[in-house]
Amino acid sequence: MPYYDTLEHLLEESKLANARLETFRESATSRFTQDGLSMDEADGVGEPVASAATLEYALPERDRDRFRKRRDRIERKCNAAHEQGVELRLRNLVDAFDLQPPHRDVLVVALLPDLDPGVTDAMTGLTDELSTSRPTVGLCADLFADSPAVFASAVRLLFDESPLVDADLVTLKRSDDPSASLLETDVAVDDRIRSYLLDSDGIDPTLQTHLERETRIQDQPLTIADADASLEDLLIAPACRADLEALPDPDGRGRRVYLHGPAGAGMHRAVEAVCESDRLLRADLRAVLAADALEAVVREARLLGLPLVLHHADQAVADADQSLEAIVHRVGDLETGLYVVGRESWTPSNRRDRTLDAIREFSRPTIAQRREFWADRADSLPADIDPERLASTFDLTQGQLEAALTTARTLAADGEPTVDDVRAGCRAQSSDALEDLAQHIEPDLSWDDIKLGAETRRQLETLEAHVTNRGRIYDDWGFRDRDKNAGVVALFKGLPGTGKTMAAEVLANEVGMDVYKIDLSSVVSKYIGETEENLEEIFQAAEQSNAILLFDEADSIFGDRAEVSDATDRYANVEVNYLLQRIEHYDGIIVLTTNYAQNIDTAFSRRITHTIRFEKPDAAIRRAIWGSIFPPSMPVEDIDTEWLADFEYSGGTIDKLAKHIAIYAAEADAETITMRHVVEALEQYKRDRNSRIQASEFEPYLEYLQGPTEREQKDRHQPTR
Repeated sequence: MPYYDTLEHLLEESKLANARLETFRESATSRFTQDGLSMDEADGVGEPVASAATLEYALPERDRDRFRKRRDRIERKCNAAHEQGVELRLRNLVDAFDLQPPHRDVLVVALLPDLDPGVTDAMTGLTDELSTSRPTVGLCADLFADSPAVFASAVRLLFDESPLVDADLVTLKRSDDPSASLLETDVAVDDRIRSYLLDSDGIDPTLQTHLERETRIQDQPLTIADADASLEDLLIAPACRADLEALPDPDGRGRRVYLHGPAGAGMHRAVEAVCESDRLLRADLRAVLAADALEAVVREARLLGLPLVLHHADQAVADADQSLEAIVHRVGDLETGLYVVGRESWTPSNRRDRTLDAIREFSRPTIAQRREFWADRADSLPADIDPERLASTFDLTQGQLEAALTTARTLAADGEPTVDDVRAGCRAQSSDALEDLAQHIEPDLSWDDIKLGAETRRQLETLEAHVTNRGRIYDDWGFRDRDKNAGVVALFKGLPGTGKTMAAEVLANEVGMDVYKIDLSSVVSKYIGETEENLEEIFQAAEQSNAILLFDEADSIFGDRAEVSDATDRYANVEVNYLLQRIEHYDGIIVLTTNYAQNIDTAFSRRITHTIRFEKPDAAIRRAIWGSIFPPSMPVEDIDTEWLADFEYSGGTIDKLAKHIAIYAAEADAETITMRHVVEALEQYKRDRNSRIQASEFEPYLEYLQGPTEREQKDRHQPTR
């Protein structure tokens, strides 16, 4: 008949241990501790007659057969319970920590005071120590000893690398009496082990609290997670999936695997899929090392019989100044499996006997894989969304893709996300690390908001098509094999105010991305090496931003490289070469602007995918700009756009003038903007720049001029006759 539960088994084990204490109390067998054998003498008896692992209770002849039958009965019931799937915690503990029968017996003896308060009086009598209610090292050894040599062997059950002590299954408390022998040390079952044996479920709350108290990590540092993922759920290549299915466990002592890649790339799901368990224990290695709790966490994994996942490994190692190899070695053999997860690659030195069984890298999903993700969820997306555009625009991991979809549904007013909701969800997953390094522009302009020449507009639309069809171009049609990355580099060249920055905003808005504007003139430093550091910081932050990088004043660094005549020239060229290499390996979208295209280095020109010229607007475009420059809510009366178009101003200047026109109207407390306010603003603009005010330019509106025209000024200076 099997045990029905773990407590039934534990109580029967405790009865057997109690019976041994009774026979010890009644036996005439010499009690070596009480006969005055000290710890030093126990060590000096000579070679132990047997290893501690093979010891048995030292029983009187009359009791041996009875005890053996009781032990056999317990073992039969344990085996029957195992066959019926009944969990027996003590048996689990023995298996998890490779305990031998005498270790188990000592553990049960140490647990007796916690199971039966009446045992405490008996303990006092057995140890002759009035101050203790727990078994001592000496008493535990006495239970196995029928000679000093055997006693010396039995003492080693609690010393000399005993698994009971090494795994903190028991605690040893020295006597307060400084003259007391080590044999008088109290033996108690560790609090966590006691609660486990008494059928407590879940993670040790004391360990959980300790980890949370010692660290500032917001997420719970130690959790039990369901392992319900499948490799089929992962957004990975078929070859990678097959590789994970074949992860080795060469010696059957539990896999040791290191998985690395960007956050959300699928490492945790892969562990769930291959760990051969329906649950696993996840521990943030940063918190574990900070709290000096690695051994406690490993013990917890053994107790719970769960695979252990140590994540944030590379960051934890850097913070704790420890090698990952040393940490893996400290974990030791973990039959349930050890999975270490980090972001950076790692190659162990293998100076130790066994460090890892496998290292697997997880890459960001390709554009084709991201397109597949969006296409598979077409039923939950707006009908007018294009999976190709989304996949080509937003470089997200699988975890980020799923979070983006969840965010989009949250943003949806009626539960049905729009294209803008989906794009906003994607942007929400992107890193904001560029916020402190560049000017963040949230674009809200469309093609209707910018007035450009036909050729410039056509080139910009081609650039948009390139950005939104990168999957088709580079993956489906094979250009990635040649170019290695799917980055897009565009150069916008033209005079100030011709719409370069505005066009970048329009492009970003059309494809759903944000813009980060970087002033290269502020990045370049006079100190050697600092420019490269600044650029590296920007590119590292940009890699997960899913934004357009807008480098303003590119000519400040991409000017023609000088012939090397001194150290300054040499380091200036190093800066250019560094940026060229970084751009070549960048997989995102870069737009560079320049007012002086002729200064751009020809070596860089070869790396530009699109070169778009922004001309000063002609009269027709200026007329269109003036016609749309004022916001719809602004009251405007009979603005003469035909006349205004004759002034050869750029779009940027016209925008500035429009604001000044509004200021003059507000100053006059006018209800509407009229040509009087327009003329006043134009006149002041020209005078601020020492430009001539010619009557012919203002002919229809001379009456609104506040100051003299150029002719009037000359007339004033003519001598009178």
